[in-house]
Amino acid sequence: MPSLSSWVQLALAPAAAAQAFNLYEHLGNLSPYFTPANTPASLLSGIPESCSVDRAFLVHRHGSRQPISSELPTIQNLSYYLNNNTALFKNPKGQLPSEFSFLTSGWSSSFTLNNLSAPGRQQLFDHGVALRLDYPSLYTDTVLAGDQDRVVESAQWFMDGYYGRYVEDVAVLNKIAEDNLTISWITSTDTCKTWEYSSGNDLVSEWGKVYLPRVAARMNQALSSAYPGANFTAQHAHGALWACAYGTAVYGVGRSPWCGVFKPSEILDFEYELDLLMRGAFGYGLPNNQGPVLGSLLVSNVTTFLQGPAGHNLSLNFAHDTTIDLGLTALGLASDESYPADGPPNPSRNWRTSTQVPFAAQMLFKRLTCSGNETRIQLELNGANFDLAPVGCTSDYYGTCKLADFVATKNVQTAMNITDGDATWTSACS
Repeated sequence: MPSLSSWVQLALAPAAAAQAFNLYEHLGNLSPYFTPANTPASLLSGIPESCSVDRAFLVHRHGSRQPISSELPTIQNLSYYLNNNTALFKNPKGQLPSEFSFLTSGWSSSFTLNNLSAPGRQQLFDHGVALRLDYPSLYTDTVLAGDQDRVVESAQWFMDGYYGRYVEDVAVLNKIAEDNLTISWITSTDTCKTWEYSSGNDLVSEWGKVYLPRVAARMNQALSSAYPGANFTAQHAHGALWACAYGTAVYGVGRSPWCGVFKPSEILDFEYELDLLMRGAFGYGLPNNQGPVLGSLLVSNVTTFLQGPAGHNLSLNFAHDTTIDLGLTALGLASDESYPADGPPNPSRNWRTSTQVPFAAQMLFKRLTCSGNETRIQLELNGANFDLAPVGCTSDYYGTCKLADFVATKNVQTAMNITDGDATWTSACS
């Protein structure tokens, strides 16, 4: 019969397991979709008992995909190094750490560019089914997508799940161009003349100089007995981190051998790189107040829809991680006083790309009708409640605010009064 201490250990085991580090929830905007804790974690889940959802606006990121053109070369450089040294890696001279054992069989990059992956297709189909089941009283027969292949395909898979096999008979997919001539809240950066990706990418380079050399040094040390001639550079280490993230995005969780190579602290440093990138290029790190200005178009569209009684009570929109991050910025959510590019990462920071915009991220704004003829607004981000109090309204235990109070906040009023090309826009983008 188990002892009392054994029973205690068994009882504590699930809690300990729940606390275990899950690297797949720390791959930044390359994380597979997951539902995080509420923000803050003290919020209650769901909606207040006296309320029901009567209107909703969904901003959905595309699903998991292949690397984009700026990312693939780093992975390919790692692949070239391994394949140019096959004799070395196939014949270890000493004890090879188990996490590197796959190197004896060789490894090559088989990634392509841009396209939605099988996990990405599944994410979107499943989300379409889930939304239909979770909100049966909400409906629309029109869907909007940014006209980029992976976004359009994501919308199509979602629609298959939401509408079913006769989707073409019951719903219409509208596309909006993603170019520098078309005003679009989905890709507002395209019509901002002075917006630059380097606002984030320069921070990535600075942080990379801090953390990547020590990752490479540890890898070389771990392999020194088996492969005395191995010389993984900082760029090789970077490629291996990308290979972990994209091996997961393309082939599924647990299917990239590279993920097992890294220590939790190294994954967290990689996560911070992606946080710096997204915050710098699509958030609070942009110059001239560009972040709130560019995100204002999303806030304006959401607010107008939730206030209006006309038409369908559901708006379905397919976009990018950048769209969601800019919207959060315009609302004043997930902000931090400082975000140093040279580290160290603040473990309590608010801007968290992994929880904000994993692949297939869902930003769902809900209008609630509550007892006492009260109307409230709630933000559900990736299935978790996100407190709206930082916008400037008073929130309850579920993170909801009175809709009228939300609309009256400075952040929302400012957003509602910005249009592409007006004086505020021109000041930020010229």
